[in-house]
Amino acid sequence: MDSKLIISDLLTIEQCRAWVTPSDFVLSENFSDSRRAEFLSWRALLSRHLGRVVEIEYDSLGAPRVVGSELHIGVSHTTQRVAVVVSNNPCAVDVESSQRDLQRISSRFLTTEERRMAVDNRALVAIWCSRECYYKLRHDKSLSLLTDICVSKIDMAAGSVTVTDNRGGQATMQILEQNGYIVVYFV
Repeated sequence: MDSKLIISDLLTIEQCRAWVTPSDFVLSENFSDSRRAEFLSWRALLSRHLGRVVEIEYDSLGAPRVVGSELHIGVSHTTQRVAVVVSNNPCAVDVESSQRDLQRISSRFLTTEERRMAVDNRALVAIWCSRECYYKLRHDKSLSLLTDICVSKIDMAAGSVTVTDNRGGQATMQILEQNGYIVVYFV
């Protein structure tokens, strides 16, 4: 299977119904309306992409997996938007509104070099998404998102970002700007 990035507005509950398991549909009835739409939307989008309803389980670190499959998936959702990556290899994704105000918390997570790179709010959101995406990709709960991971290079025009950690790890990921959202992904 080729790697695939799926980005969509949240689906309606009715659009999801035929593409999620009955147990996921029932489980989601206890969620808030927004959480329910996010939960069902990414599952429905993944199932539609694969052409069959899939069952999702979570590994010991809380990452989602397709039951009975060797596929790797990554998931992210925010207000009105969901992103899913599917690959035969490790993958990850994070999505946020390009308007999200991270200024008041940025002093807690930006390094000095990242402050120089955060030339506008879009870049600041991309840095945040990059850290989140890398954390998901590394799949290591002992890494601290705030102190162990940093963006070493970002090029918004080229749509690429390089992230490192203090243990020698590194990944170059893609940045996509779409309909007021920033998506950072690795496939």
